Amino acid sequence: MYQAVRMAEQAIKQYGTRDPFEIIEARNIRLRYFSAASLLGYYKVVKRIQYIGLNRNAGEEQQRTAAGHELGHSYLDYALASRGSAFRDTFLYTVSNGRLERNANLFDAELLIPDESILDDLCHDAYVKTVRYIHDHIDQYHSPRARFDFEQEQMRQFYDEHEIASLEELAGKCRVDSELIRFKLQALACKGFELPNIPETRNDFLRHWQD
Repeated sequence: MYQAVRMAEQAIKQYGTRDPFEIIEARNIRLRYFSAASLLGYYKVVKRIQYIGLNRNAGEEQQRTAAGHELGHSYLDYALASRGSAFRDTFLYTVSNGRLERNANLFDAELLIPDESILDDLCHDAYVKTVRYIHDHIDQYHSPRARFDFEQEQMRQFYDEHEIASLEELAGKCRVDSELIRFKLQALACKGFELPNIPETRNDFLRHWQD
């Protein structure tokens, strides 16, 4: 999991952009567009030449997200693809090759979504301050029940005083699907960020791209 995040950070640093199309061009990956009804994107390698395909009927934001996902396969799965495996993504999360698809999504989320674009909306600094306050003061309570009550009261106060953005709100701000925000939260966790709970929303990542 961490490798996917690290590779995305490396790509951003090397090419000075978060735009997957600019990185695809800089890496001399052949970009193709197609019109198949049931396929959103693909990644394959033929005679050491890399290809990424995107469905031209998908929306601009969906194509951008799919491009980042397929670019993740380029960084993480080139060796496998060069041996003949093709990644054909109807959705950007599939049951087959689940770990590989999740890693491509982690790469995608880290590439497309800057940390600072969501940390403020998650009240990250205030949450860390609350967690540290609990850590620094909980030892003055001796019974398990008293410690539990203290911690719960501090957390209740935090959530009462701060409005945490929902997945949908973060997705709208970042112009991505809400499920990609979930992967970004995983990427932040990989990097050691402490994050509060956020409201749950739907779980149908890019399943309606044809609508």
